[in-house]
Amino acid sequence: MLFDVSRIIDAFGYAIYATLAVLAVWGVYNAILLYRGLAKKSLRDPGALISQVRDLYSAQKYDAAIAVCQSPTYWRTALAQLISVALENRSKSMAKVKQLLVLEFHNEVIAGMENRLASLSTIVRMGPLLGLLGTVASMIAAFARIGGSEKVNPQQLAQDISLALWATGAGLLIANPMMLIGNDMHARLRRLRDRTERQLQDFLEILEPAPTNPSATAPAPAPAASPAPPAGGSHREPATPGHRAVHPR
Repeated sequence: MLFDVSRIIDAFGYAIYATLAVLAVWGVYNAILLYRGLAKKSLRDPGALISQVRDLYSAQKYDAAIAVCQSPTYWRTALAQLISVALENRSKSMAKVKQLLVLEFHNEVIAGMENRLASLSTIVRMGPLLGLLGTVASMIAAFARIGGSEKVNPQQLAQDISLALWATGAGLLIANPMMLIGNDMHARLRRLRDRTERQLQDFLEILEPAPTNPSATAPAPAPAASPAPPAGGSHREPATPGHRAVHPR
């Protein structure tokens, strides 16, 4: 009976090792996609893009400006995506355009990367716990074998304990690099957000209409019309206090 239990626990321990290997592969995969996605979304020198869009916008070639943002050179970058959204909604108020830009940035630009960062955080938390669970399972199996045998083999016992401790070591070995990568990606995302906000402000100054002077454009008030004289050519003087108006007979 003890032999059967130890075999079951051994199989459970090996399953934990396999799970740790899957976690490691999944973490490396997410880290590679995060760094690639961040490199595609970043635009170090936005001067050429903003200059082209400014010239086309000044010439009222809005479709051509949108086409430049969606060209293969720029369409993956966060700045080009946001400029394209702003141009497509140029007829709306500036407050509404800024609200749409915030939604576009969070939903289309960084939402996927934040989901992968959440996966990295899960791996960081699960790695040590799974490793500890594997260590406990392997130790239970090792002591079960010791209790079921008449003679203890020190070499076999040392191998079992070593295998048990390797589970904890593997969990920590997976979690520590993933934690460093996650912290680095959080910092890079913050820099991307700040840099894109500064770059986008240059374009919003082009999109925002110039303020007008109300006093210069407001029409002058029309002069009050003088009352028309009564029919018959007679003119009546307004009555003053203390005197009665004299009407011609």
